Amino acid sequence: MNILFAALALFLLYILQAAVYRKYWSRNLDIRLFYSKETCVEGEQANLVEVLTNNKRLPLPNLTVKFQTSRKLDFLQNENSAVTDLYYRSDIFSFKGRERITRTLPFCCKSRSYYTIDQLTVSCSDILFSQKYHETRKIFTQLYVYPKYVDIRKLLIPFNQLYGMILANRHFYEDPFEFRSIREYQPFDPMRAVNWKAFARTGELMVNTYEDTASQEVCIYLNLENNGYENHYDIMEENIRLAATLSDMLIAKGIPVSLKTNGCDLITKQPLSIPAGTGTSHQTIILQNLSRISLELPVEHLNGLLEQD
Repeated sequence: MNILFAALALFLLYILQAAVYRKYWSRNLDIRLFYSKETCVEGEQANLVEVLTNNKRLPLPNLTVKFQTSRKLDFLQNENSAVTDLYYRSDIFSFKGRERITRTLPFCCKSRSYYTIDQLTVSCSDILFSQKYHETRKIFTQLYVYPKYVDIRKLLIPFNQLYGMILANRHFYEDPFEFRSIREYQPFDPMRAVNWKAFARTGELMVNTYEDTASQEVCIYLNLENNGYENHYDIMEENIRLAATLSDMLIAKGIPVSLKTNGCDLITKQPLSIPAGTGTSHQTIILQNLSRISLELPVEHLNGLLEQD
């Protein structure tokens, strides 16, 4: 009789704990997955951080979190993972009630790109490991890996030539409605430029100067056609790095920069076109767009972009 009651008690315990875990295992279970940085540069290291909080008294003896991300991120700890077309990770946790666990996964950014994680799968066993429960959760975390800048010494001569041309052409035309300042008269100045009120006041010939009518800007055309090269990926990546470096040098001089390329955005699948702008924020926009270029997408001839202009 005692054995029968014991068996019945165990059966009731099994039914009860299964019912409790089925209803409550995911309640107040918070899972956060995020990159430690929003931006990196090729070759830098960062971390993928998992923060799990079991904010209830019910223990979770066997909780598994699965997610996938790009294989271009070189994780330094490869246990519980598999690499095929993507990087697949499966981490196992054991929680007591009211417990938080943080796990940091370091990785190296091997190549320029835009990386996201948009969902994860979480599963849990009951305390007797007799049943397993699953749930898919939507999340969103992103990482821009910018192209690294090339050795600036490679660009100094062509850059200085280009910058000199811009400075030489900047003051060809003046806007008579945009007054700048007064300076001393020079022999090459026309008499109509003389400020006669200033002459009457000082007795010296002075001329008005005005702001420029035309703003100087540079448009960078980035051609990412294959052209039959075997190592075209390396060549195209170097072209992207050159565009990033040149735009940074021009913007640092206060020159508005626009960029057009036949390379396609991995999100929109369309060629990228960035209007002219200056400042640090504009360079950030350029770097983000260069990061999102996918060399796997079809590329049209650059002539098409030139004809549009």
